[in-house]
Amino acid sequence: MSLEALRKYIDQLDKDHQNSHTYRAISSFDMIENIDLMIKRYLDQPQEEKGAVLLDVFGLLQGLFVAIDALYDLAIGLTQYKYHININSNPILHELKYIRNDIVGHPTHRTYHQGGMGFSILIADKMSKEKIVYQTFIYQKNNIEVKEKEVVFKPLLDHFTKEKQQILTEIYQYLVHEETTTDIPEKLFTLYETLNEDLLAEIVEDFRKTYELDESSKHRFFWRADLLKTLINWHEQDDDFNELIYYMSKTQVSKMYEMALDMEHRKGQDLYTEIPSILYRFYKFMRRYEKDGLKLLSYVHDKSHPLHQGDVLALMTMNPPKDVYKLLMFLKQQTSEEKVFLIGSAMRAYRPKNR
Repeated sequence: MSLEALRKYIDQLDKDHQNSHTYRAISSFDMIENIDLMIKRYLDQPQEEKGAVLLDVFGLLQGLFVAIDALYDLAIGLTQYKYHININSNPILHELKYIRNDIVGHPTHRTYHQGGMGFSILIADKMSKEKIVYQTFIYQKNNIEVKEKEVVFKPLLDHFTKEKQQILTEIYQYLVHEETTTDIPEKLFTLYETLNEDLLAEIVEDFRKTYELDESSKHRFFWRADLLKTLINWHEQDDDFNELIYYMSKTQVSKMYEMALDMEHRKGQDLYTEIPSILYRFYKFMRRYEKDGLKLLSYVHDKSHPLHQGDVLALMTMNPPKDVYKLLMFLKQQTSEEKVFLIGSAMRAYRPKNR
């Protein structure tokens, strides 16, 4: 699917000054076109002179970073939702924003939540148009940690191209799909009560057929369904953790229910699940130490983020109550990125004062 196939939908948008979606979509469409031109130029013209290579490298990293934002905003502008796009589920592209921040965003001075500072240096004799190698020096509490990273650009470009085509295709399919009413929301309401895995599989298949989505689709409905399947089959010996898993399961169904209703432009019932005691105690702890603790919640759900482990450890050193420490240790011990995301997202759902 080419970007051009969406042009007529962009041209048909009502330029209502009371509605930001139109100009959001137009801006995003134009930006994706511009970045496609940048990528074509990058691929077509070989470079060896250092200044030209640097210009290409910086332009490519920043261009891909902006293009991903533009894809999200194009989806929202044309469909009102970002359900059709979930680039963070692609580990190669998920890492792009960290690389871009290291090299293009803040290479000379990055500050971290725990008080450290970082500086990134390109290794000149390992730099080419095809790849770069850089070192990041992280200073914290009179200690220094040096990390070296190699970035090969072809996989980044290949993954971006594939994801972009998938996203554009699904946006187009949504736009040409006739509005319909199904029983998917009603089935999800039942699933909220039963958490039955067979019913989940039936709902997923119904959704796929209704919206004509293939197995490669990255639609957030399927991502939520996969998270729910993990939760349904996740059992711990500790009752506190099982209560948390039950709560997280209900939360995922609630999000799927809301999504299914939105796709049909319908309203449904509010689904509320009581917060489990171990999570409630964590929220109380956060309320007491909000000034120092809130900034440490940004990446607790993202196991691959460079600051994830350090932020979890920093929370553990804030002298939390026994139950809160127990929850943080439970998070720290997880090896699954999905489970880290689920626990961390529940923790990040804390609502600060005055917001």
